[in-house]
Amino acid sequence: MIHDGTTYDLTGPEDAPVVVLIHGLGLTRAVWQWLLPDLTKFRVLTYDLIGHGETAPPAGDPTLKDLSDQLAHLLDHLQIDKAAIVGFSLGGMIARRFAQDHRDRTTALVVLHSAHTRTEKQQAAILYRVNQAEAEGPEATVDLALQRWYTDHAQANRPDLMALTRSWILANKREVYVKLYRILAHGVDEIVA
Repeated sequence: MIHDGTTYDLTGPEDAPVVVLIHGLGLTRAVWQWLLPDLTKFRVLTYDLIGHGETAPPAGDPTLKDLSDQLAHLLDHLQIDKAAIVGFSLGGMIARRFAQDHRDRTTALVVLHSAHTRTEKQQAAILYRVNQAEAEGPEATVDLALQRWYTDHAQANRPDLMALTRSWILANKREVYVKLYRILAHGVDEIVA
């Protein structure tokens, strides 16, 4: 389904507690497909972030607040008052920003593999990746992303999963990917300030 340019899926019993799953940079809502069978007792909302998957690209330079607002507008449209918010990587930053902006709408917060603070060395590394993506596109960062996100065992034994994740990342348009990568690089300051 699509609302205001945002593509989403809403599954599960209508009267069940709502869980929102927010994917990371370069991915799509499909990344949660393996978790959904374990969440059948919940109403689960997955959606594609601005400029990802089947969701429209941003009109300008989006901010972390814009990504939080995207979720708030989607929940409003779906008439969902409260939800447990789960986010991976950039999705974790969005989840935290949403919880800060909408404490009364957040029943639980789960943050997966998402930076809280960074050392100077870690910040320099992510800024280097942003510059690589700007110069060469998503393909410049895909291998490092797979190494960060997946265990050595998964990388060696799940070529299908590696290929699928790679395809999601490579499907991103360079200019949009870079804009959101900048949010990943600098959004930490916004949520811990």
